[in-house]
Amino acid sequence: MALFDKNKLQSGLTAVGLHGHGASVVRVRRGTAAPPCVTVCEFRPWIDGEDRGKALGRFAGEYGLKRSRCTTALDPGEYNLLLTEAPEVPDEELRAAIRWRIKDLVDFPIQNATIEVFELPGERVPGRSRSVYAVAARNDAIQRRADLLTSSGINLNIIDIPELAQRNLAALLPQDARGVVMLSFSRDSGLITITRQGALYLSRTLDVGLEQLQAGALLSELLDRIVLEMQRSLDYYDSYFRLASVADLVVAPLPAEIPGLLEHLNANLSVTATAMAPEQVLDFEVAVPPARLYDCLWTLGAALRQEEAAP
Repeated sequence: MALFDKNKLQSGLTAVGLHGHGASVVRVRRGTAAPPCVTVCEFRPWIDGEDRGKALGRFAGEYGLKRSRCTTALDPGEYNLLLTEAPEVPDEELRAAIRWRIKDLVDFPIQNATIEVFELPGERVPGRSRSVYAVAARNDAIQRRADLLTSSGINLNIIDIPELAQRNLAALLPQDARGVVMLSFSRDSGLITITRQGALYLSRTLDVGLEQLQAGALLSELLDRIVLEMQRSLDYYDSYFRLASVADLVVAPLPAEIPGLLEHLNANLSVTATAMAPEQVLDFEVAVPPARLYDCLWTLGAALRQEEAAP
C-alpha cells in the first residue's frame, strides 16, 4: 500500500469565495456526532494589478485545492432565484417545464440559462400546486467562474448560490427546528432568509449594506427600512406557507457591532433577535477573528453544504 496517494482527495468540502475586495477559502470537515469542524478559514485581499488567477493559484497550492472537493457561490447578479408553482408534470420533466414557466421572469434569455429546481417540503395545501424554487443562472457566468477556478488549479465540483449558503448556516441553529429568520449583511446589501428544518422557504435582498450602517448617517432610517422588509418577509411566510409563525431572528456574524441594531429589531418586531455565536454550533481548528469570519461568511456557508440538502 502506497504511503502517499497523489490522487487522494482532502477530507471535507472546501469552498472558494471570490469577492470584490479579495478571495476566501474555507474547509469544513463533518463527523457523525460532533459539530462540523472548520479546518481552514482564510481571506486575502486582491493585490492591485495582480492577475486573479495567479492569486488563486497560490491559494490552490497552499491548501491543496487540486486534491479537494471544492465549491463556490455565484455573485447575486449572476442568477435569479424564483419561487413558483410547479407544473403538473413527471419529475424527470420538471426542469424543462420550469424553464419555460419562468422565461419571462428572468432578465436574460432563458436559452442561455442553467436551471436547477428544489422543492419545498411539507404537506400540500388544498387547491394549490406544490411550490418550488428555481435557480436560473447565466451560462456565461458559470463558465467564467469554472474556467477561472479550474485554470488556477482548483478542483471545482459544485457551484452554489448565497441564499443556500446562508441556509446552511441557519440549519446549524437549534431555532431552525421550528423556523428561524437569518439576517446577514455584505458590504453593499443585506440578505434575509427564513428556513425551517434545513429547508429554505423565503429569501429577500435588502438595499442596505454594512458600509451604510457603519457610516452612521441616517442610521435610524436604515434600521426602519430593515424592520419593514423583515416584517414583509414574516407576513408573507405566515400567509403563504401556513406554518407556525417564526419566533427567532438571528443576525449573522459582523466584523463589529452595529449600535442599536438588535435593540431596534427587538423593539419593532414580534420575534426575538439575537446575534449568532458560531462557536456554539461549529468547532474551529483555527483561530478566526471576527473580521475574517465576516469576510468568509458565505464561503463558510457554502462549505457546510450537504448533498442530501442540495437543490
